[in-house]
Amino acid sequence: MIGAPVLTSGSVATADKRVPKPEAVLGWVPCADFKLATYEQIADYYRKLDKASDRMKLVEIGKTSEGRPQLMAIVSSEKNLKDENLERYRETSVRLSQGDKLSEKDARDLAKTGKAVAWVDFGIHSTEVAGHQTAPQFAYDLVTSETPEAQSIRDNVVTLLVPNVNPDGGTKVAEWYRKNLGGPYQDAGYPELYQKYAGHDNNRDWYMFNLQETQNVGRQLFHEWIPQVMHNVHQTAVFPARISIPPYEDPLNPNIHPQVVRGVNLVGDAMGQRLEREDKGGALARQSYDIWWNGGARTAPYYHNQIGILTETAHASATPRYYDPASFPKTFADGTSTSEPSVFYPSPWKGGEWHLSQSCEYIKTASWAMLRVASDDREALLAGVAKMARDGAKNGAKTTYVIPADQADFPTATKLVDKLRWNNVRVERATDSFVVGERTYPAGSYLVREAQPYRAAVLDLLNAQKYPDRRLYPGGPLEPPYDITGYTLSFQMGVTVDKLDEKVRASTVDVDWPTVPAGVVAGAPKHAYALDPRVNDSATAVNALLAAGDKVSRSDGEVTTRTGKLPAGTFLVTPGAGTDTRVTELATRLGLSIAAVDAKPKKVTKIAAPRVGLYDGYNNYDEGWTRLILEQFGFGYEKLTNAAVRAGDLRAKFDTIVLPDATYNSMRNGRAAGSLPAEYTGGMTDAGVANLKAFVEAGGTVVTLNRAAQLPIEAFDVPVTDVTQGVEETQYNIPGSVLNLNVDGSDPVGSGFGSNTAAFVADGPAFEVEEGAKGVSVAATWPESNLLKSGFLLGEDVIGGKAAVVTAKVGDGQVVMIGFKPQHRAQSHGTYRLLFNAMYLGGQS
Repeated sequence: MIGAPVLTSGSVATADKRVPKPEAVLGWVPCADFKLATYEQIADYYRKLDKASDRMKLVEIGKTSEGRPQLMAIVSSEKNLKDENLERYRETSVRLSQGDKLSEKDARDLAKTGKAVAWVDFGIHSTEVAGHQTAPQFAYDLVTSETPEAQSIRDNVVTLLVPNVNPDGGTKVAEWYRKNLGGPYQDAGYPELYQKYAGHDNNRDWYMFNLQETQNVGRQLFHEWIPQVMHNVHQTAVFPARISIPPYEDPLNPNIHPQVVRGVNLVGDAMGQRLEREDKGGALARQSYDIWWNGGARTAPYYHNQIGILTETAHASATPRYYDPASFPKTFADGTSTSEPSVFYPSPWKGGEWHLSQSCEYIKTASWAMLRVASDDREALLAGVAKMARDGAKNGAKTTYVIPADQADFPTATKLVDKLRWNNVRVERATDSFVVGERTYPAGSYLVREAQPYRAAVLDLLNAQKYPDRRLYPGGPLEPPYDITGYTLSFQMGVTVDKLDEKVRASTVDVDWPTVPAGVVAGAPKHAYALDPRVNDSATAVNALLAAGDKVSRSDGEVTTRTGKLPAGTFLVTPGAGTDTRVTELATRLGLSIAAVDAKPKKVTKIAAPRVGLYDGYNNYDEGWTRLILEQFGFGYEKLTNAAVRAGDLRAKFDTIVLPDATYNSMRNGRAAGSLPAEYTGGMTDAGVANLKAFVEAGGTVVTLNRAAQLPIEAFDVPVTDVTQGVEETQYNIPGSVLNLNVDGSDPVGSGFGSNTAAFVADGPAFEVEEGAKGVSVAATWPESNLLKSGFLLGEDVIGGKAAVVTAKVGDGQVVMIGFKPQHRAQSHGTYRLLFNAMYLGGQS
């Protein structure tokens, strides 16, 4: 890299006068002060650039959550972009990435004929505006520059550019800024979720693929192209640094191949070197961002043997600002000086005025540095991914995971397989039963062999994480992880996966995309159809049947069906006009086994479709994820704003009100007056809290998730306390982990559960019921010991043996307090039923 030519905007040659500059289409130079382009404007420029140049191919990779076309540009030399050549290079990238059966010689020979595939994406976080505003100029530079470096990159690299990972939000944020430009809310920030369901949490979906945008991009990253290097552009540098780059800090997830880690460091060093040569000081490494958690746009690639790069550039605003160095913190979080040079911050930024255009220049420099590495190291990168694939096959040769077809909620197990396939994990389905030891697995069971190219993904998604105990200082608080510490997907989804230390032999077929199990309706009943309460999608079916006017009840005890017994909480559907047809269609579509019941159980409770109000205090990620789940499972709901809560008369409109994760103070007080337009400020206020209490007293059901339990504990006089309140974080800290949970299946909220399950927890409350309290039931408790299942836990002695899910009578109604997020990021399918059961309480009669 020494002596490498440096590309700046000024060194771009006008290779073809027909190629429009961005300002000719946008009306201003990208990244100008007080200017933000919408996604539509940027997409329009990309289309014009594509039309004018043979060095770009523009493709639509799917629709967004709100229906916008999402674009990806492919940039390379004219020769490389000829259809037959481009497809050959794509196939070579995929073959080498999945080359566990290629010999070293064959892989090296293939690498010689291939082109490196590099990825740069912009705009995943819409309020981090520099990325998507950089996209037009970066594409223009890459297409038109005639420097030797640019020519070499186009010859050796196929670059995939995504101008905006979140197009919907890109337009919303730009339009908000324009609308408020020059007014008091110009820099207030977009006040709602800019991604339909996840908002800023949209970068937490990269092993789940719940969001349309994640699927669009993931299909290209992990299936169609599988680039060797990728740059995920963000904009929240650790202040006062101007850009955060690799190397990242510990801990390192041990499942990631060492070659990936070395590659991340190599690219990070190239970025830092290039920034320094261009007098772009203030680049910081080894702060804040670690390499542990799976699920982000730059972290998920690690588990696919890809070099994932995150940069975080400063100043996410089109409004210039002066930064006074006197106000800078003296040190970063680890004690490193912000003003004196150090190994990973050798050119401290000294403050001054900063413009969006400077942030954009830093992003371009970092991206060009990565592309230069891809160009110079083309063959080694291509051969390297094949080596990692071979290592996966070798190191995992003795281990097989079996997902049994005879588990109660096999439809959800099939959804786990779907997530694995989105991750391009190889999965097989048994065509016949097979025996391992004393266990016979039925046909239809799935097998995941650890011996495969993306072994790291298999290890990480199907095994417990063991996060190290890292303290800021001896005896001090836990060093904050970048994200969560434990997230094992099989645990979260409540799916039984047997890990077998042998290469299982079975008659199988490869799974492309799994289909739901064969639905079965076991005969015409004399009394009712029975739907298994252990199966999540029984709720989907029940909601559809209720919407069609069918009569549904739930058993208070065990139910005898023609095919066996089902536990308390079984859904019973009374046959009526058209019911048979509807039940059969739902069983087929959802993969349900629906049994016939000939005798009425001793005691049942009728249910109706609850009128659900979902509280939305604005820009609450947990509300968005909850909304997504309710839609996926067919629950009707209405958004309940602060204004609606303040207005009262809630019992006339709702049976169940769900309060997503939020503190009592944030719900009551909301955002400060004057910080945003009036409709976005103020919370539900004390009047709204009183209205919620009146709603419950009049027979309504309030369901609180995680910290939202603070509201009824503080304001409803429930005989329950939170034992974690006031406990120091040196004594209690669960930074996102999976814990064991004991469940009482006879409790209405615990219906459909066995005696234990797993729950995702992030510093949630734990409850203690006052001695002698009446009208309180406990559906789930934390075990006295052995709480931790995956991740990190400090404070077993604080919450061990305490209640985790409590129902308390308040007047004629009830409050269900769930002391964690049972629907965490639409991942924790294994505890969805706690939320569903609680919501159904509002429709009982």
